[in-house]
Amino acid sequence: MKGFSNFVRKHTGLCCVILAVLLVFSVIAGISLGPVNIPFRDVWRIIFNKLFGSGNIDDIKTGTQNIVWFIRIPRVLLGLAVGGGLTLSGVGMQAFTKNPLAEPYVLGISSGASAGAVLAIIASVVLPWGKMSISFGSFVGALLSIIIVYTLSRSGGDITPIRLVLVGVAVSAIFRALTNFIVYTAPSDAQVRQATFWMLGGLGSAEWSDLIITYAVLIPSAVVMMIFSRPLNAMMMGDSSAITLGVNVNAVRKLLIFITAVLTSSAVAVSGCIGFVGLIVPHIVRSVTGADHSKVIPLSLLCGSIFMIWADVAARLVCAPAELPVGILTALFGGPLFLWMVRKRRYEFGK
Repeated sequence: MKGFSNFVRKHTGLCCVILAVLLVFSVIAGISLGPVNIPFRDVWRIIFNKLFGSGNIDDIKTGTQNIVWFIRIPRVLLGLAVGGGLTLSGVGMQAFTKNPLAEPYVLGISSGASAGAVLAIIASVVLPWGKMSISFGSFVGALLSIIIVYTLSRSGGDITPIRLVLVGVAVSAIFRALTNFIVYTAPSDAQVRQATFWMLGGLGSAEWSDLIITYAVLIPSAVVMMIFSRPLNAMMMGDSSAITLGVNVNAVRKLLIFITAVLTSSAVAVSGCIGFVGLIVPHIVRSVTGADHSKVIPLSLLCGSIFMIWADVAARLVCAPAELPVGILTALFGGPLFLWMVRKRRYEFGK
């Protein structure tokens, strides 16, 4: 393990290239695999025909073409963006709190987003704008939770990590209770089923339009985090050391809060609540690369995207032809890992 870690640290660029190739393979495999398996060759032919107009695909059934282009490709690309976004959120939260057990949902952002989306579903606000009303409700809920957490976390003008976490946990509990109340009092069984399935997290309703906002958020956020990788490294040594090195700690913390909030809310808006991705992947990557964020950020982004694609493939195949919400699988995998991490490191209060 130590030899592997040394290799990754010395050859991070090569590892990124290898992971990028693996990501491309995962995308093609994710498009191909499902209740209806489609040969890799047909997937490539359909993609090239749709993008460049090259090749004749008349021998491929129209139904197969529609499955690939209108269902599988948006779904896999959305999984790529959601996995990468949640993982980067986890990297930011862990850097901010200096706690390897931190993840984006600790801020209560996902709970706020869920409450907004469920309200849109149950209150039938979904009717005028269709699916967009769910995304709008999710963003409003996330924004409200961000404002509440940010306002209550300020102490003497500054935001301390421990206060942020405690306020986030409390706000998350409040929004979860609100969500449960909305579902419990819902007048329609169909709305309850729709809201419940959405809360479990999944990519089954992915559309091309969903990709616009997720990638518009993911790409700039990843670039900004890479630019601030050195200040993040300095902050891991403590505030006093970071200030000595010229880092504006409060400004970087506010930036991390904003990026984490935007990444999480954009992911929740299109996929529902998919937990533990922001915990599992960054922790594994840090255990290999160390705390250098110039390595952690790109490797986590690639690994998170790959992880989410294959988690979604598993969700499609485990109960085929029925589909299992991917949030269930990530929780089944992430929960035991979380307990193992706590037991292995013997965490105590204040440490």
